[in-house]
Order: sequence, then C-alpha cells, then structure tokens
Amino acid sequence: MPQITLASEASSAEPANLIVEMLENIGVSTNVAYVLVSLHEGGNLSSKELQLACGLRQPEISVAMKELLNEEMVRCEAQNEGGRGRPSHRYCLNGGLFAVINPFINDAELRLNKLAVDLARLDKVSQTLTSATTS
Repeated sequence: MPQITLASEASSAEPANLIVEMLENIGVSTNVAYVLVSLHEGGNLSSKELQLACGLRQPEISVAMKELLNEEMVRCEAQNEGGRGRPSHRYCLNGGLFAVINPFINDAELRLNKLAVDLARLDKVSQTLTSATTS
C-alpha cells in the first residue's frame, strides 16, 4: 500500500496517512485520497512530484487528477518553459483541504442517513413479521 512520503519525518507523515485512511473509509478512492493529501502537504506539485509523494504510477495520478479536475477540487497551471514539446503542469488544491473534501463528507453523511432510515424500516418490518408469526 502506498504511503505519503512527502513529509520529512515519519511522525509528520502519520497524520497525512490517517487522513488518507479516513477518506477511504467514507468512500473516496485510494488514489484520489493520496493526491488530495499530497497536494495539501506539498502545495503546488507536478505530476512527477505527485508520483513520488504518493507512491503511485503516472496513470494512477492521471485518473485521480481527472476526477479532481472534473469536480473542480484542484487547479491545473501550465508551466511553459520555452522548450519544445508538451508543457508541464502543476497542480494545487482549489481551497483548503477541508473545503475541498467537504463534498465527500456531505455525500458520506447522505449515505449514512439513508442507511439509518433503511435500518429503521428493516427493524419495523422484522418486528411486524415477528409479531405476525407469533400470533
């Protein structure tokens, strides 16, 4: 399993890895969680820097970045260095980490509320069935 390696000390990396774990627990894909936390920790990073920070391959970074760009959670800035070829890009969060992950939190809360309603309905139906079979 990848780990956030951007932090200079292992103790500094632990909160970042904990955030990744919590994001995964609420349904955020692992790669998206690593990219979000790495951008939070490292600021303005290139794809190569994200690969190193997240321990992910370039295609995994690209897929995660596509999702984050579509949701407008990150910004992409083209770096024109005057050379030939494709320009490199640098990525940064489109706000603070909590603001950026808030849609994921809201979605998890909606799923949790729906689950609570479904569990209450299931309990009511099972009580009805139990009382009907004992009568």
